[in-house]
Amino acid sequence: MENRKRYAALKSGDLDGIPESEIVFAVTSWIESKFSEDWRNMGEVINSLPTPCINVYCANYVKNEVLNGGFSQAFFNSSRDYIGVAAAGFRALGYQKLADIIEQALKTNFDSGKKASGHSIEDFLDFAENDDYRTLDKDFCRVFDEKKFGRLAKDYIIKYAKYFGENNENQA
Repeated sequence: MENRKRYAALKSGDLDGIPESEIVFAVTSWIESKFSEDWRNMGEVINSLPTPCINVYCANYVKNEVLNGGFSQAFFNSSRDYIGVAAAGFRALGYQKLADIIEQALKTNFDSGKKASGHSIEDFLDFAENDDYRTLDKDFCRVFDEKKFGRLAKDYIIKYAKYFGENNENQA
């Protein structure tokens, strides 16, 4: 929690000194510091960000959802839009295989006609009871490498450093 607070005041000039293993946490903490306490404005804040910030945030957000509970959880907790942006984000980072897996999950979700509704555990269990995503979940976990993600993300964030952190242009 202390690091999250420290990164809320992230400066773009500090990015080079942040290790690969921590840079995604740093920039997502900076982005999340803009959310209201109840996160009701999450979509509004994300939509107001420059494209490089959106790419990193959505890729990381969806990655965490899939690694935690598979694509069923990702689709239940996120809109298809965030998941689609995550595919674009992984592609922008240079992690093509993950982008392809996410796009296949989007196609699977679209073809199934499933739309998550409600927010109860029963709603989630009903949504997740099919096996549509099982192979994609395994593929994602098999392909994802934390060190590679950190390296690719740091290169991307440094390339677009002017968009990450306070006291910068933050223009798309």
